[in-house]
Amino acid sequence: MVIEKNNHWTIWPTSMGNVHDVEKSNFTYAQNYGEKITLTSLVYLLKGGPKLILLDTGMSDPDWAQQYHSPSSREKFQEPLTALANLQVTPEEIDIVILTHLHWDHCFNISLFPNSRIIVQKDEVQYALFPLPIHNIYYEALSMGMTPVWLKDISRLEIVDGDLEVVPGVSIVKLPGHTPGFQGVNIKTEKGYHLIAGDLCPLFENWPDMDKEPIPPGIHVNLVDCYDSYRKARAFAQLILPGHDMKVLEYESFPIR
Repeated sequence: MVIEKNNHWTIWPTSMGNVHDVEKSNFTYAQNYGEKITLTSLVYLLKGGPKLILLDTGMSDPDWAQQYHSPSSREKFQEPLTALANLQVTPEEIDIVILTHLHWDHCFNISLFPNSRIIVQKDEVQYALFPLPIHNIYYEALSMGMTPVWLKDISRLEIVDGDLEVVPGVSIVKLPGHTPGFQGVNIKTEKGYHLIAGDLCPLFENWPDMDKEPIPPGIHVNLVDCYDSYRKARAFAQLILPGHDMKVLEYESFPIR
């Protein structure tokens, strides 16, 4: 494919499956108890510079998800290879994969990207190996007799510690709270900086107005860290993109034209 090269980046979202009957309060802390929603496994492709960058690699196949997590589905267009083909790329063309964190629904398809740098935070790797028992299933942890899929590719991980400019216009920003080593990605677009905040803001409604207080995710390791991360993000981000909201897919790309 021809790689776009300009002064600004474009963000192309796609989905690698849906998870159904999810307790909404897991995503809106202390609110919406008993309400069930459908979430989508969002992956973001960044185009506009010398490298093709993918943010997260998506969830497992539905059978695996059904057995260990939640009822799930995957349409043909959500099959990983098809989803990428619809964005006019192949896995082999992806130069850099940035993993927001190591929960099963964000890193399941690492092995599809043989030529990529795979960037993850040091604190995330350490916690994923030895999480609190309540978080074991999210990591498919060794302590519960499972082998997390990312561990098979651990020799390929580029482990970083803190904020990092990956390439001009694309920066990793450490935003702990949801997990200890959670990282977002701040992207320079022609309409300002867009922060892919992932599961720090899993839904648009977690932070629909950056002048107001956000609603933290119900699944978190440290609520104080969540609020510190919101304060940090407020200082530079102009638009927040979430980790699981179906509404993202109403737009072909960001910034919105």
